[in-house]
Amino acid sequence: MNNVTAAKPYSIAKRTVWEAYQQVKANRGAAGIDDETIAEFEQNLSKNLYKLWNRMSSGSYLPPPVKQVEIPKASGGTRKLGVPTVTDRVAQTVVKLIIEPDLDAIFHPDSYGYRPRRSAKQAVAITRERCWRYDWVVEFDIKAAFDQIDHGLLMKAVRAHIKENWILLYIERWLVAPFETEEGTRLPRERGTPQGGVVSPILMNLFMHYAFDNWMQRNSPNCPFARYADDAVVHCRSQKQAEYLMRSIESRLAECGLTMHPEKSKVVYCKDSNRTENHPQVSFTFLGFTFRPRKAQSHHNRLFTSFLPGACTDALKRMRQTVRRWRLNRQTHVTLADLAMLYNPVIQGWWNYYGAFYHTAMLRFFQHIDRALARWARRKYKTLRGRHRRSVEWVRKMQAASPTLFHHWRVAGSKVG
Repeated sequence: MNNVTAAKPYSIAKRTVWEAYQQVKANRGAAGIDDETIAEFEQNLSKNLYKLWNRMSSGSYLPPPVKQVEIPKASGGTRKLGVPTVTDRVAQTVVKLIIEPDLDAIFHPDSYGYRPRRSAKQAVAITRERCWRYDWVVEFDIKAAFDQIDHGLLMKAVRAHIKENWILLYIERWLVAPFETEEGTRLPRERGTPQGGVVSPILMNLFMHYAFDNWMQRNSPNCPFARYADDAVVHCRSQKQAEYLMRSIESRLAECGLTMHPEKSKVVYCKDSNRTENHPQVSFTFLGFTFRPRKAQSHHNRLFTSFLPGACTDALKRMRQTVRRWRLNRQTHVTLADLAMLYNPVIQGWWNYYGAFYHTAMLRFFQHIDRALARWARRKYKTLRGRHRRSVEWVRKMQAASPTLFHHWRVAGSKVG
């Protein structure tokens, strides 16, 4: 696509459309309701991008319905995701590229979800630090937040910051684009922004900026918080303050058309060696980590109890299920080095995230991987068949001979058991 543009009602640079396509390609993703994959879109790339630019520039671009896909949630039940077509993902990315720099600049520093240069690990790190300084935490989650966002309130916030008419036009169209189920039924949408849409996360952050972040700064400036999309924790000095704030937040969310999740919201006491009060709730889970009293060692090698995050039970369970799905027993035609090459990227990803805090929680899981390798060895080598102890010793010997072969051997030195 060249940069020569004919006179159009709206000025959109062709280069921006090209950059948007590059981002969509890098993010991959499934096909939408037209079943067109990125590879198929690329078969007529110039024509497809020109057609999209032409329609967006003239104001005639109409987003197609969003494919509704239900995926299982770790806590049970399903989450409805919306999958736009490849063309629509490019169109949404065009808008995101333009609005993100200005909107991101106004967001609260403790909003961590879906933002450049901010991450879930940063949110966990600051929460850990604040749990040492504040005795109490209000943990809350918003029920079906993406599905419940009030369009009128959202567009009021959008118009306060975005002046380009064509962007306002397309955001309104995306908000009301219907879902299409697997059976082909079209469901109109009067609330929410589809989880899975490219512009949805930044719109969610803008909505929550006014619904929660700004409100907290005005009303409870001495209670720091960390928010990741619809999941947040707030730190308080006393139980009384925490319980009052819990009620206030619930009321504020209701004013904005949102519902605090009753089972995932609670007041928690950050119990440790210096905090001796009794309270029924002394743990909470945030972004895949369970914060609770854990054994720790001081600089003087003294054991004490600290309030620390470690990989949560659900995350460890999902990782074990993934290892089972590898079906190592059926891969006896390959070598141990082949297995390492195949699975190290996954193991490294787990360690990079969950190993960042209290990595003792990961060591038992790494032993689970080593036990799976021992079962693989028993199946592969006749001399080890039916010999559990010898297969365990064999894995230990391999680890001693090649301590950097598997990523978890490299970083944790775990021992099979």
